[in-house]
Amino acid sequence: MRPIPPLASTEGWREVDIVPRAEPLVRVADIGGRVHDDPRYLAAGLPGALPEGWVREDVARRLAAVAAGLPDGMTLVVWDGYRPIATQAALYDTYLDELTMVHPDWPADALEDAAARYVTPPSRSVEAPPPHLTGGAVDLTLGDADGRPLDMGTSFDAFVAEAGARALEDVPGPARDLRRILFWAMSEHGFTAYAEEWWHYDHGDQFWALATGRPAHYGAADPPG
Repeated sequence: MRPIPPLASTEGWREVDIVPRAEPLVRVADIGGRVHDDPRYLAAGLPGALPEGWVREDVARRLAAVAAGLPDGMTLVVWDGYRPIATQAALYDTYLDELTMVHPDWPADALEDAAARYVTPPSRSVEAPPPHLTGGAVDLTLGDADGRPLDMGTSFDAFVAEAGARALEDVPGPARDLRRILFWAMSEHGFTAYAEEWWHYDHGDQFWALATGRPAHYGAADPPG
């Protein structure tokens, strides 16, 4: 069971060039195989949340390959892919409000930096759209044969240190092993991991481009029709 290696920072991702690729969004539910669609933000009632998950076409192909290569009895459960700006704003504003209540003495810039560690500020910038707005970022987990999420050590969107991709490397146990399985399965098919969240992976967006030293493929995607 190979350890998860140190992961690069995403600092400076907004400066990475985007060389746009004409590629549609496709439904996660249409990937088939051992990929399950479980749109968590719809279930949570967030503004603008879509009733189905969507990702870029090449991302979908890669997810199918990841799932096909998982150990017997495991599946991929996709919680979020393309995320409308209204949903991004709701996530960011809610978390910023929580931080403000917990740390009323912090200055605004410190609060915003802390919030951005887990939720990218909403922006319609052509040069630097939030990763989920591109359809190249995906939040997902491992599931059992029926698509029930396995215990990976924290819940989805648990904005705590234990949610870091490598946070359990010194904590032997099933959750650490499952994180390693997910990491190497995704890496094998061209995804990069976000250091702060074990569930967040990227392909083709600016996070991915910074980690791989390539231009990004995906700018902001149009909402699915």
